[in-house]
Amino acid sequence: VSINPFGIVLPPQARAEREQPRRLLFVGNYTHAPNVDAALWLGREIMPRLEVLSPGVRLDLVGIYPPPEVKALEGEHIRVTGPVPEIDPYMEEAAVVLAPVRIGGGMRMKVLQAMAMGKPVVTTTRGAEGLDVLGEPPPLRTADEAGDFAKAASLLLEDPRERERLGTAARDFVAGHFSPQAYTNRIEATYAQMTASEAQ
Repeated sequence: VSINPFGIVLPPQARAEREQPRRLLFVGNYTHAPNVDAALWLGREIMPRLEVLSPGVRLDLVGIYPPPEVKALEGEHIRVTGPVPEIDPYMEEAAVVLAPVRIGGGMRMKVLQAMAMGKPVVTTTRGAEGLDVLGEPPPLRTADEAGDFAKAASLLLEDPRERERLGTAARDFVAGHFSPQAYTNRIEATYAQMTASEAQ
């Protein structure tokens, strides 16, 4: 079995001048249960810790059909936007993109999209699934406990140079491994291997 992770067309890089140093972002379609779980974990357990570690932090929860329990997270430090015309402006404003996914499977397009735009990402081990290409770990931060997740996000909020370095590495990683050309190259390599085996 040969696995070929899908690719995305590389979007324009996020404009650095639009970044808000204390802004965090989570994007999700709330008809998908793992996104509801992620938003609730983020709002109830991770954000209270982040507010202590990085005073003045703000979080945008962007996505369609937020259920009442997600809407209830709205407050001084959390904005629940509901559906928005475009995601890119929120990506550009975010200093760090969060994907605290604890359940579900498959590749996380929200993670891949943020990386492609050159944004630093903090996610879980599960949120990074499918991004390990040929044993090369993706350039993002992972944590699976609320305290560790908050600390990873806070460290990036407090370090503009590391945010820039990680975001640049993330965009390069997506361009090298998840672009349409990279996807095509893997298909061609698999086809060549199959036809060589048949010839033998």
